[in-house]
Amino acid sequence: MGAFVRDGHPDDAEDVLRVRTETWKTAYRGLLPQDYLDDLRVEPRAVEVWRGRLSCGAGRLVIGEADGEVAGFGLFGPARDEGLTGGEIYAIYVLSAHWSTGLGSALMDRSVARLREMGYAEAGLWVLEGNARARAFYERFGFTASGLVKDAEGLPFPAPEVHYRLSLAASGA
Repeated sequence: MGAFVRDGHPDDAEDVLRVRTETWKTAYRGLLPQDYLDDLRVEPRAVEVWRGRLSCGAGRLVIGEADGEVAGFGLFGPARDEGLTGGEIYAIYVLSAHWSTGLGSALMDRSVARLREMGYAEAGLWVLEGNARARAFYERFGFTASGLVKDAEGLPFPAPEVHYRLSLAASGA
């Protein structure tokens, strides 16, 4: 069937949370406490919260489909942290069965293109400091570490994240 990227919509909320939960359990093994990862579930209340956020435009969503299922997503919008400007990639998650297939790159390409279309001159993102696989992916895409570090928000334990940025200015302009 192949893989493709499409625009997301609020009805994708449950699939997005399923992908996020499954990806966290795989990608963050050894980076976050295992009991925390084991307890992650897609709760109906969370689906409704995400559906509401997506309905009101609290982030733009792109969906990666492969073999007839939602296998990944990208979420992006304006930078959320005080003092940062430009756009931000909030999330790029792909189910582990689809790692190294090009789906993550396609999601990143579409997300960055949309941020550029929205008029941003720079894109930033935050990644867990110890997530070598994700950091290498972002660096291959052209993101560079900005030197900013913070603890991930919303977690009941410290989890340092590092900030990356990418110029969206057209080359040769």
